Amino acid sequence: MYDRAKRHPEQIIEEWYLVGKIVLVLLLAAFALMWWKGDAIIGREHGCMVRDALNVYCAGCGGTRAFYYLAHGRLWQSFLYNPFVPYMVIVYFAFMINTFLYIHTEKVGICRFPIVGLIYIGVGVLIGQCIIRNILFLGFGLTIF
Repeated sequence: MYDRAKRHPEQIIEEWYLVGKIVLVLLLAAFALMWWKGDAIIGREHGCMVRDALNVYCAGCGGTRAFYYLAHGRLWQSFLYNPFVPYMVIVYFAFMINTFLYIHTEKVGICRFPIVGLIYIGVGVLIGQCIIRNILFLGFGLTIF
């Protein structure tokens, strides 16, 4: 049986850093796609299936537009469409910079970067924005898009 507790913390950090580098390639490809073809992607009439079927916002509503505006450097609009997207991109880059510094310098970065806690906060942001958006929409008829 594989015992995770016997792995050295340095090994775990380097494994997460490798995963982060793979995610970086995918993130850069997604940014390039949004920069190049983003207008066509967000200009379609197809919306969220949950919103169309139930007439309420789901937690992911606005995520594509948030990523589009983030790719175009419009952080405030990205935040308004879905705050989870810019939050997680900032957390990702903070994690990668910290881990790079920890691995490649004289241990400048934080060894136990609180990535799991920050992801849980991100999930809270995702759920919270969904609740707030639906209260504003259902209770007051206010919408962002």
